[in-house]
Amino acid sequence: MEIKKKTEELLQYGIESFLKSRFERAKIFFSLVLSHELDNKVAKFGLMCIDAIEDGLSEAKNMFSVFVFANREQQNAIMDIFENYANAPFGNASDQDYLYDVLSLYNVKATNLEGDLYLSKIEPDNTRGINTNKLLGKVYERMGDYSKAIDYLAQAVKMKPFDDNLRRELIDVVKKNKNNE
Repeated sequence: MEIKKKTEELLQYGIESFLKSRFERAKIFFSLVLSHELDNKVAKFGLMCIDAIEDGLSEAKNMFSVFVFANREQQNAIMDIFENYANAPFGNASDQDYLYDVLSLYNVKATNLEGDLYLSKIEPDNTRGINTNKLLGKVYERMGDYSKAIDYLAQAVKMKPFDDNLRRELIDVVKKNKNNE
């Protein structure tokens, strides 16, 4: 039981480090998680995203957030697409299709002009702070640390006060915290 709790803490630190763009530190935490839990999908995908970022695909940071929020089936699909992209030599059109699939998951447009590939955001992401707080809130909720989850979700609600779904999520976590006490 103690090892499980320690692994969850390491995963939490890895996710926080990743979201703060401290990729070397996140890599260490994710590797430690995998040394205890070989099949931890979040840690595996975090390492894959760090490798992609180091290879120049900075958009992989956004994909990690999408992955953490996804259900198991979606995570498997995202991981499959991303693995195929990461291992593709881009020698033919079907390999590039994987890249377009990956990019479409987080609103990035790929334009191919005369053999060169250009990446651009479809729309500016003005919600980065909101999404980061929401993500951390959900992560803490899953780990059972409802007070930290409430802190992060409350910050997200302050940034987007008219989002009914976000407020409902905060209320649900507050209820869970009261039931847990």
